[in-house]
Amino acid sequence: TTWVLTSDGTLTFSPTEQTEGGQTNLKNYWKVNGVLTLPWGEHADMITKVVIEEGIHDVGQMAFYELPNLAEVVLPESAVEIRNYAFKNCKSLTTINLEVVDDICEGAFYGCSALENVTFAEGVTIGDFAFSNTNVELP
Repeated sequence: TTWVLTSDGTLTFSPTEQTEGGQTNLKNYWKVNGVLTLPWGEHADMITKVVIEEGIHDVGQMAFYELPNLAEVVLPESAVEIRNYAFKNCKSLTTINLEVVDDICEGAFYGCSALENVTFAEGVTIGDFAFSNTNVELP
């Protein structure tokens, strides 16, 4: 995928390459020696909105970890999985529409303390601690 951050704080992801199944996924990230290095990490305080464009299937592990001012996330119809800790500790996120998401993995929204309005897909699978330390009522 490619990404662009505009001056209004919108971080937009576009699909560029497909896997064997014809899908595009946002990359997974990990902490190495306790440090998480995201390509957009130096702009973390500026990011207020994430837009993931149609054609992207999975939201990568830790992709938006601890973005303190992230208040809005726009997911495409193609997004069906949110991986481990993808939005952990995004403390400004209050609302998200997950109607298209089939799998919400472990800790995906852990610590999103302002999060209270979530729309879920019917039959969604929710991993351990996915909404711990939030105000979300699970289906």
